[in-house]
Parts: sequence; C-alpha cells; structure tokens
Amino acid sequence: MKYLILSLSICLFHFALSAQDSYHNNLQSELQSNYSLPTGTWVFNDTEVANLNSDYSYGAITSTNLTATGQDFSEKVNIVINAVGNNPWEAGYGIQNIAPINTADACLFVMWLRAIDGPGKVSLFVENSSTFDKEVFFTFELTEEWRQYLVPFDAEMAYAPGELTAGLQLSWQEQTIETAGIAMLNYTNTVNLDDLPANINNDQYGGYESDAPWRDEAANRIEQIRKANLSIRVEDETGMAIPNASVEVEMLQHDFAFGTAVVSSRFGGGNNQNETYESKILDLDGNGHGFNWVVFENSMKWNGWEQNWLGPKEQTAAATQWLVDHNIKVRGHTLCWPGWSNLPDDLETNAGDDNYFKNRMFAHIDEMTTYPGIAGNIEEWDVLNEITTNRDIEFSLQGQSNYPTGREIYIDIFEKLAAADPNIKTYINDYVTIGQANTGGGAYDLKKQFVQELMDAGVSLDGIGFQAHIGGFPTSIYDVKSILDDFHNTFGTSAKITEYDINDGVSDELAATYLRDFLSMTFSHESTDGFLMWGFWDGAHWKSNAPMFNQDWTIKPSGQTFVDMVFDEWWTTGNGETDSDGEYTIRGFKGTYQITIDCGNGEVLVDTVELLADQLFVKVDGALVADVAEQEALQFSVYPNPAKDFLTVQKAGTDAGVLQIFDLKGNLVFSAQMESDNLLVPLDFGNGLFEILFTAEGFSSIRQVLVLE
Repeated sequence: MKYLILSLSICLFHFALSAQDSYHNNLQSELQSNYSLPTGTWVFNDTEVANLNSDYSYGAITSTNLTATGQDFSEKVNIVINAVGNNPWEAGYGIQNIAPINTADACLFVMWLRAIDGPGKVSLFVENSSTFDKEVFFTFELTEEWRQYLVPFDAEMAYAPGELTAGLQLSWQEQTIETAGIAMLNYTNTVNLDDLPANINNDQYGGYESDAPWRDEAANRIEQIRKANLSIRVEDETGMAIPNASVEVEMLQHDFAFGTAVVSSRFGGGNNQNETYESKILDLDGNGHGFNWVVFENSMKWNGWEQNWLGPKEQTAAATQWLVDHNIKVRGHTLCWPGWSNLPDDLETNAGDDNYFKNRMFAHIDEMTTYPGIAGNIEEWDVLNEITTNRDIEFSLQGQSNYPTGREIYIDIFEKLAAADPNIKTYINDYVTIGQANTGGGAYDLKKQFVQELMDAGVSLDGIGFQAHIGGFPTSIYDVKSILDDFHNTFGTSAKITEYDINDGVSDELAATYLRDFLSMTFSHESTDGFLMWGFWDGAHWKSNAPMFNQDWTIKPSGQTFVDMVFDEWWTTGNGETDSDGEYTIRGFKGTYQITIDCGNGEVLVDTVELLADQLFVKVDGALVADVAEQEALQFSVYPNPAKDFLTVQKAGTDAGVLQIFDLKGNLVFSAQMESDNLLVPLDFGNGLFEILFTAEGFSSIRQVLVLE
C-alpha cells in the first residue's frame, strides 16, 4: 500500500509539471538560461488561469480578467480604482502562497504592470498575511508601457500555505492599472540572494533626465541663495590702500549643515572606539574637510539616554563635547517620540495621567538641558518625532479638560523647553512626506495639521525635519521640491533633511545619481538649512546600507558624489592681487574662510572670517574685521521675531539709510528711507521668511525675520 501511495504521489507530481502553462515554462527557462538558476518551486499556481482564479481584490475597485495579446503572458487583470483613500492600503489586489516557504529561502517575485489612460501609482508588497510584516515594499509610478518587475528577497520567517500575500496597494489615486504574469519562485538554499536577478524599473524617477529643466533652475538658486561676495581691503597703518597685495582665500567649512547620524560610543574615547570612524567624521575628502553637523542616532533618545543603550551618560556627554571641540554642531534627537514602544515603560503604566507625564517629561528636559557636557552644546532639538504615527500619548490624554485632543501636551513640551533653554532651536521631525513620496492626503495632511496647531498656539517652532529614508523607487525630484515648497509657503519655517539614506534595492550607480539630484534640490531650496544622512558607514547603519562607506571603508559611488559636490563643486578657493583701491573680491559659498594676505613688505596676515552675506573685511591692526565704518553704520535690530501685523526696525548708528525687505526668491516687497532710529513696518506683503537689508554709507547688513499669518 505504501508503494502504491508513493507511486501515485510521483504520478501526480509529474502531472503537475506537465500541466505548467507556456508562460511559466518560458519564465523558468529564461531565468535558467540568462542567470544560470536552478528550476525552483512555484509558490503560487503554475498557470496564469489558476492564479487569476486564486487572486482577490478589495476596496473601491472594479476588477476584470481579460485576454492579453502580443505579450509574454496571455492573461491580464484590468483594475479600476474608483476613489482615493485616506491610506493607500484601503484598496488592494493580491494572491496568497499555496506552497510553503522556510526561513531564509531565496525567493523571486515576478509581476508585470502598466497604467491605462495616464500615469498610475501603486505600492507593491510581499507580506505576512496576518501581521502585515513586510518582506518587500515599494511605492512607485507606472507608465502606459508594460514593465516586468523582478523582486528577489530572503524570507525573514517561515510561511505555511496561505500565510504569505503578494500584491498591490492601490488607493493612491483614481486610476486604471493592469497587472499580469504574477509568479513567485522559491530557490530555497540553492542560491544566494545576490544570484537572483533584480529589476524594479526604478531608474526613471521624476526629474532624472540630464536635460530636465529643474537642473538649471536649481543651479541659479544656489548661485543666489548659497553664495555671497567676499571683499578684502588691504590698508597700511595710515589707512592708505595697498595695491598688488597677494590675497589667498581658502574655504574651511560650509554654513549650510552637511552632516550625519553618528554612534556616540565609536569616537571621542567611547567604549566602542573606532579610529577610522572618528577620523572620517573629521576628514572625508583627505584634505581635512568633514561633517560640520551631526545627530546622535540613539544615545539621546529618551530610552537610550535613561537605559544607557550605547554606554553611560557621561560617555554621550563626552562625545558631545568632543564634537563641539572639533567645531561640529550637534542636533538633539529626540525629546519626545510619543509611542509607548519609544518611551520609558512607566509612562504606559501611568497612561492618561497628565501630571505624571508632564513631571517625567519636564524632568527629562531639565536633565538634557543642564547635563554637563551637553548643556549649551546642542544647537537644536527634534522636540517631537513621528507624531503622525506615534499617537499613544495623544490618545491617552484625549478628552481630559486641559487636553481635548490630547495634542495640547505638545504645547506644554515646547514651552518647557523654551523656558529651560531659550537659545535652542526647535524642530518637529517625521518621515511621512519625502521618504514615502507623499505629496498630500493621510499622514501628510496630519503632519501639516499638527504643525499648524503648534503655530496657532504660539510655540517657538524654528524648523521642520524631513526624514528621507528613500525607498526602492526614489522620490521624484519634482515631488521633493513640491513638498518643501508647500511646507515653506504654509509655515515659513526652516527645513532640514534629517535622515537621508536609500533602499538597498537601488544599485550603487543609481544611488549616486539620485544623491546628486537630491542634494542639488535640497541645497537650492530657499527653506533648507541642512542635509543629514542617517549614518555614513555600513558597519554602523540600521540597514547596513549607508550612503558613503562600505563595511571595509572603501568609498561608495554615492559617497564620492557627496565629497565631490560638498568639498569641490560647492567649495570656494581663490587667490589674486588687490586692485588700485586695495581690494580683492571673490564670490564664494557661505561659510568660514581662512584669508592669507602678503603685502610684499615682509608682512603676512592669516585670519579667519565668516561669510554669511555680501561682506567687506578690512585689514586693521593686524587683523581682518568687518569694516569699522560699516559696523558703526549698520547695527540694527528687528522685533518681534516672529512677527504678525507690524515689525519694528531699530538702528543703532547715526547715519540715515535705506531699508529693503526681500522674500527669499529675491523679490523686493518693502522699501523705505530710514532717517530716525525706529521704523514701524506694516506686514501686508505675505507670510514666510524674509531678508531685511539695511544700507548706509555704502555698506549693507542683513537680518532675517519670520512673518506669521
């Protein structure tokens, strides 16, 4: 009997193989011949018809099976998405496995896709059918051209039949798409993941073209926004100009923040000290130029701080002081990440007790602003992190007398920080815009709503942090600009890219190309003041896929791109001789400069200056200073800042001058002659960030003011 059962099983197995349709036969043969792969086992059915009889769809969808002609496949599914959802998963399409998968099995998912009657947008996933934990997740746009997607992955867990789902999230927009040729092969442990082909058609992101019009526009903005004229006047002790003096200008550091997340234990004498890691922070290009900003990845998170994740608090403080001593500015990340899993356990235990939370939160703020080595050394804090998706604190307080929405607690946090250290700049940080390629709807709109609530409450919010964990389908450069424009036009705050990295489904070459474009758009935008990647070395990166260095410290193409742009293309050096008026002028990127002057008489001056706006420096008593006459004429202040209805400008000098106000696109929005010490300016020219230019006696000085609605 056992022999008969075995024989029957073998017969059924051969029957199944023989029943495999031509699409599956051809796909299997192509993979074997083109990539030297073994046969593999089908995870779904081995015929197109059987798969289309096993698939499913849900939400505001009309799904129709159709015959396909002239393609590798003969069947297709036409899917009409009839309504936009608040979340992309509110309408979807999928199929579940009929064959088991073991942990670490090497699998290849195959799907053909296109859009009908205009561009489409989908999220492709492979996930646990019950927990929705993702093996694969990409969001991308579709064209009307059929494209095949080959997506390899190593299974992170085992799946019995029916426990794995592959498919699409479709509720991004009203659209019509078609899918076909869905298949999955399991190669178990017979191949490595790197042996499997990958083609996710991700090289044509929005704005990728070499002649895309945004490139010249960005270059022009960089020239206007990020550069200024640096003039040096060389005089003798009597004030007479010295012509033909030799002047050398060497940039030392950008004013714009170019930085990274760092691991506090790996430098500055930490318990996991890595000399190469430490040296690269300071010297990325071999010429002594390194990051000028950093943020600690984990050691200043509330749990990380109290539980000594990376080492004792003293070590984090020492690392902070080490950075400051090396002229590197430090961001604090993060004071409050309001999901239970990101907070000390006792807060969930006391959920709903607003006094308990406030006392714990306020004590934490006091500690972080007074701890030796950290006090006074933090430039800005991510006060709130990911509040669009981490809402436990909000919901636990919701409905109480002082907290009708629960989010009023955030106002308390900002006010406490302002009282504890009014000099610290404040940010709200989230991932639901640039990183997820969202330009509206759902979490995007929530982020704007929550920012607006803070602004309406009058808190001091200096900037908005845009995490940029770029997916396998890089976010359109046009969308990056649109998002930055939207938030800047709405709130007028500064913006900072806070957590840049890119999915390992992106090739090294594409990662380098995209970083060049992303950096160009970021650096050119009027609202941004910095770009920080989320780790720079594979050996200390949350996904082992950092933008700059491999595990063995060889530089990646994207790392070389960063170095070439930041320390070459956007770097200023120059030399020349003073003219007949004793002046030498160069236009340079804003930042810190070393100036060397050789008067030709044995006198050589070496000094350091800050170039933040068009500036004239004069050699006075063996030093370079902003021109004395200029300093006297141009001292002025503006208040309040931020301002709403009126702005007062007060000048300290006695000279009359001209006051001009420009928006950050360079448009003149206000101009007046300023004779008296005070001038009241009506703010009827819009809201946002503006530059105030005061000119007197041929010299100019600039201030910035934020105008609120």
